[in-house]
Amino acid sequence: MALLRRLLKEPLLHFLALGGLIFLVFAALDNRQEADAELIVVTRERIDQLAVAYQSVWKRMPTTEELDTLIEAYIQEEVYYREALALGLDRNDTVVRRRLKQKLEFISDTGADLLEPAKGELEAYFAANEAAYRRPPQLAFEQIYLGENPDPNGVARSLRALQSDPQADSTPFAKRTLLPARHALAPPSAINGVFGQGFFARLRDFAPGVWSGPVASGYGLHFVRVLDRRLAQTPALTDVREAVLRHWKAAKATEIRKLTYDRLRARYVVEIENSEAR
Repeated sequence: MALLRRLLKEPLLHFLALGGLIFLVFAALDNRQEADAELIVVTRERIDQLAVAYQSVWKRMPTTEELDTLIEAYIQEEVYYREALALGLDRNDTVVRRRLKQKLEFISDTGADLLEPAKGELEAYFAANEAAYRRPPQLAFEQIYLGENPDPNGVARSLRALQSDPQADSTPFAKRTLLPARHALAPPSAINGVFGQGFFARLRDFAPGVWSGPVASGYGLHFVRVLDRRLAQTPALTDVREAVLRHWKAAKATEIRKLTYDRLRARYVVEIENSEAR
């Protein structure tokens, strides 16, 4: 027993065992190839694809020697690919399984991309999803920053002065800030992104051309004068047809993918074994 344990620990024995295993694998492959030699055809189309792929990287077509190298690399890849399949190396491989699933879905989605809506179908899709294309309201305004905690009495006096003379000098009560004094027409997301969440909504009902406030932002208080506004509106289909068509095709791709899976799934009987781990 002691001799056997020493032998099992010998590196030479491990090397011989590994070599024997490799020999058996290649012997099995050689036997299979001798029994049924496979044909690899490198078509003219494949050679052209290899050349174009080379050109896209190196910005020139390959020389004859370079093209021969590309062809030999392709043959090597094909040989290894077929032998890997023969050995079942594609089985139980998560990466391979996901890639094959993605390729099937890509084929299905490509079919959807070739579809064109029937008469009235795009209009119906647009009507059902009108909210997704509705353009948000917009505001343009100017603001005077008053600071974080201005004196209420001083704020009231300053506002009355501005309302009586909109062109009055605001220097005496304006505080220094990096915030823009004027903001061009913009939707809520853009304005709130500068002044803080909810700032757009506080200006929504202000009368144009009149100084109002004070209005709270994420930085403090402001006097605000609305200069222009655009109400929310739904564009005509002709104005957004390209986007609607793109979204319609995406929806069709999802629908076709589900139908394809349901059809394929029906071909299988699935048994799910119960276990304590589940």
